[in-house]
Amino acid sequence: MRKLWLVGLVAASLGLSACGATATLNGAVASLGSSPDLQVHLTGAVSGDVSTAAQPVLSALSIDLNYSNPTGAPLAQSPGSANAEVVVNAGGAALIDIREVGGDVYAMLDVSALANIPSATLSSAETAALELLVGGRWFEFPASLISSYAPTGDAATMSKERQLSTQILDDLVALIDGTSYTTLSDGGYSQTGSLASVVKAVWPTIASVDPQGTMPSDVPGSYTVTVTTSGTTATGGSVSITAPNGTSGTERATLTATVAHANEAVIAPTGAIVVTRTLLQGLLAQAT
Repeated sequence: MRKLWLVGLVAASLGLSACGATATLNGAVASLGSSPDLQVHLTGAVSGDVSTAAQPVLSALSIDLNYSNPTGAPLAQSPGSANAEVVVNAGGAALIDIREVGGDVYAMLDVSALANIPSATLSSAETAALELLVGGRWFEFPASLISSYAPTGDAATMSKERQLSTQILDDLVALIDGTSYTTLSDGGYSQTGSLASVVKAVWPTIASVDPQGTMPSDVPGSYTVTVTTSGTTATGGSVSITAPNGTSGTERATLTATVAHANEAVIAPTGAIVVTRTLLQGLLAQAT
């Protein structure tokens, strides 16, 4: 959950810091963490001959990312301590709801929402069994239980991975900063560049890790980044990638986000079943 929070802010900063980092766009970046809460609604879309079958499924799905600071201070003032929630919606109903509150994780699965996804493959018997096992009930995974299962990685390796990720993000920021853009009449900007330029920008960093690798010579396709603002406040954005599908024509994938600050707190649900190691092992055995 913390990673989702960091990824969300980094992705937004990548787009919003582009184009010379103007005062308006810098203000949009700051607005993401200027309130005690943040709500991000994500939808996806694809188009093209190959991906046509996937579009009905994507149309039924969306994701909500919600964050709130339990102290009431702006999110930017307490990095890493916000309560967080991820909701996967199917046809407007919450299929999966996962919350992290004070280090504890809560999860709920609404099996009935699976019916809202076209071509759902579960049989009625499988759906009934899943509903009987976990359907409609909140489960609490205490922080101590999660820690007991979390892998303990080598500190030096983890530090190197973080440095690599940071450098790649720096490479992308430099690319976006150096690419022309179009100002939107209602606030924000749009920018289009080539996928080849993305590969070229990050390749030196990749080569520092894998000197034996060879940079691809032909990377067809393009990306488009769009950011919308109201004054200096971010209201949303999108990222689209268009590339040949390998047979005929092109494929296009788009991720769209809307941003709000609706004064909604992420809180622990009441009546959750506390999961112990024994209970977890039993649930996994039943699921198997």
